[in-house]
Amino acid sequence: MPLQFAKAAPLAPTVLLWYLRSLAFFYFVNGLMHWARIIGVLGPGFETMPAHVQVATVYFALLQVVAAVGLWCGAAWGVAAWLFSAVAELVMHIGFADLFGSAWLIVAFHSMTILVYVGLAWWTGTPENTGEILRMPEE
Repeated sequence: MPLQFAKAAPLAPTVLLWYLRSLAFFYFVNGLMHWARIIGVLGPGFETMPAHVQVATVYFALLQVVAAVGLWCGAAWGVAAWLFSAVAELVMHIGFADLFGSAWLIVAFHSMTILVYVGLAWWTGTPENTGEILRMPEE
């Protein structure tokens, strides 16, 4: 029996998956840090935080851990949860800077990760990576 090699897979889907997994690691650690704030391990006690900060902390503690699991699996719901979390944090720090502060490092991070994701998703969907060429139907 002759030796057969596997067909070379396109690079873009693999790069996108590992990008999502690196985001998953970041979001899992960040979600655990929010949980640590809730139980009082990090920073001031949860009870002493203003109500709007408590709500945001619980929201991100739940959503970022869920997003991390979905991103690690490469699931569409993980990407959706990640985008909900990232956009919510962007709105928090840009639209409500008087309440939550203007954390420009966080704004830059989320903006760049979303732009990189859009670029990688576009690259993954190109014909050389999917093997499909879309054409208009003939009339």
